[in-house]
Amino acid sequence: MRDRGQSIDSVALEEAAALRIRLTEAPGQDAQLAAWLAQDPSHAEAWAAVQRPWLFLEEQATSPSVIRLRRQALVHAHDALRGNWIRARLTRAPVRLATAAAVVLTVGASLLWWHYRPTVYRTGVGERRIVRLSDGSLITMDARTEVTVRYTADARTLALLRGQARFDDVRDPRRPFAVIADGHKVVATGTSFDVNVMGPRLMVTLLKGHVVILPQSARVRSAMFSATAGAPRMAAVAVTGIPPDWSRIVLDPGEQLIMASGAPPRIRRVDVRHVTAWERGEIVFKNERLAGVVDRINRYLPEPIVVGDARAARLRISGVFREDDADGFVSTVVDYLPLRAQRSPDGSVVLKYRKRPAN
Repeated sequence: MRDRGQSIDSVALEEAAALRIRLTEAPGQDAQLAAWLAQDPSHAEAWAAVQRPWLFLEEQATSPSVIRLRRQALVHAHDALRGNWIRARLTRAPVRLATAAAVVLTVGASLLWWHYRPTVYRTGVGERRIVRLSDGSLITMDARTEVTVRYTADARTLALLRGQARFDDVRDPRRPFAVIADGHKVVATGTSFDVNVMGPRLMVTLLKGHVVILPQSARVRSAMFSATAGAPRMAAVAVTGIPPDWSRIVLDPGEQLIMASGAPPRIRRVDVRHVTAWERGEIVFKNERLAGVVDRINRYLPEPIVVGDARAARLRISGVFREDDADGFVSTVVDYLPLRAQRSPDGSVVLKYRKRPAN
């Protein structure tokens, strides 16, 4: 059996590309298309090969920027076609080149990629940023954070690749709002929630509204239903593709989900002001291991603090610290914990365990 791409006649493919461009530039020539399709059975296959990506693009791409790019692409494709025809007449090649069809297909594929590529937002050391999305939803990003955003006609999918961010989504019954982080999917409906990726730990805190935590593989879409017969249809979120051994996790406002590798999920009540203290330039720790505290502090420091040994890493600390006060943090932990600090030539500070003097 021949490859599908090889089975399409190159002349028919070029003629289909030319028709595609003429119909785009001057609509209303359906009779010409119908006559061409009736000439040979192979024409239908060639037309489908050229039309499919372009038709899909027309259905999906509605933003002014995409329309502008598409018009520019048509001009380039038209010029390429005209150049091929001139060269074919001059050289009298026995077989016409199918470059024109390739131009149309490539342009269609490129614009589809452009339209659906994710938008990436990043923050650097000690930087905070608020991003307002096209639907009015907000992303408040902590330092050293990276978020990608991909909006389509039926979904709003974001991914927290690193760091911490608060998400305030505007309810849209047609498009569920989902944030992917560390292999899990947080689905929200008109909600505010905080997601923090700290090394092997994922923490999701619900500030207000409603969220459901699902595996990343779960498929989420809008569904319409009627609560009672004759009542107006309302929108809900339908979820499929959940593994049999997975139980969906639902949070109430003020609850935090902690997921760590090798440990079962854990939900606890938290003070949301402490969780969101980073938005005010503060970090609040409550009986947390020094290793995790230092990981968090390092998001704001150009030269990192290093925990030098396992005994030091296991020490626990509570307190409120300014994000930009590295010296204050180091002096505090050295005063209250059995630690000593040593500055390295590269500017980093190493914290090591020290034995307490014998009484």
